[in-house]
Amino acid sequence: MERKDLDAHLKNRPAQLQEAKRKGVKIIGLFPGNYVPEEIIYASGAVPICLAHGGGSEAIDASLAQVPTIMCPFSRAQVGERLLRTNPYYSMVDMLVAPITCQHLKKAAEIWEYHADIDIFKLGVPHQYDTDFGLQYYGERVKALKDRVEAITGNEVTIKRLNEAVGLYNRIRGLLRKISLLRCNSHPPISSLEFLTLNHASFYADPPFMVEVLETVYKEARTAQQGMNVNAPRLLLLGPNVAYGDYKIFELVASNGGEIVVEELCEGIRYYWRDIKTGGDLIESLATGYLRDRVPCAFMRHSARKRLDFALTLVKEYTVSGVIWYELLGCETYDSESYFFAQEMREHKIPMLILESDYGTSDLGQLRIRIEAFIEQIKGAEES
Repeated sequence: MERKDLDAHLKNRPAQLQEAKRKGVKIIGLFPGNYVPEEIIYASGAVPICLAHGGGSEAIDASLAQVPTIMCPFSRAQVGERLLRTNPYYSMVDMLVAPITCQHLKKAAEIWEYHADIDIFKLGVPHQYDTDFGLQYYGERVKALKDRVEAITGNEVTIKRLNEAVGLYNRIRGLLRKISLLRCNSHPPISSLEFLTLNHASFYADPPFMVEVLETVYKEARTAQQGMNVNAPRLLLLGPNVAYGDYKIFELVASNGGEIVVEELCEGIRYYWRDIKTGGDLIESLATGYLRDRVPCAFMRHSARKRLDFALTLVKEYTVSGVIWYELLGCETYDSESYFFAQEMREHKIPMLILESDYGTSDLGQLRIRIEAFIEQIKGAEES
């Protein structure tokens, strides 16, 4: 699939943002998890950039000067990237918005705050997503974010500009959703790795340009005559996070004759299953959409059953024959929950493989062996 235009755009994007900064435009970074309404940032005239790099060891190693190894690799990478200052996205932000979800990312934001060189806004996220009190609290924090963004940019977030921003981001979500649903086909015209890199690109690319790219990708994929290996076992990827650059699981699965056809992750991909409702109080719509009208993450109370039910829906819709649970070392919330999911999947006669990584290369051999055995197990069951 043609990606030259998008690749060129991403290559030139840091220079474009630096030029925008010289003209007074603010660059506002945010940690992933899909709890920061980017629409508010965009409507203020600032540029939202979701900081989601990971998968390598350099930033992890750099973080060891300030954080312990018990922190998850992704959170440590966010500290390391800021310390190294070799990644232009992490060096150019004027403000960081950190949703208080995972304790590890909270601590990463506090390390940024200790250096006191940029403004840090901590966006409180309630652990009870399904209560009126929780929604009211989160709505107030979203309003506080709007006030802070207006103060740092000097621009008012008007109803008109916010409505336009919601419409723009709904187009991105809607196109990602339509592209993802193409993977329900028996011969998907796009791989999950291609889809994931598109999703990751939307964190950094100019939103109107990203809409054009996604429209082209969807049009080409919908009319494609050839797809992936139809005999490959179709797998669902579950877990807390897949960072920008952390693609080894996808590559190992594909090289061993399997295919990940859909994923359900808390952090590292843009949530695209539901749009934000337009009309009425847009701040309230954003709060409802980002907190309640979505699959809740594992840190939230009463969330496991809802995410399990959604995973089982994906298993059915995408004709999945096995599940890979991919977690990062130190992610205690998902680690403790993996047993529950494995047990439930067994009751539904769906095999599940639990994998753990620290972004290093020493585990590649073991991961390859376990993935190969898992895929052979599924193939044997399908043939019998």
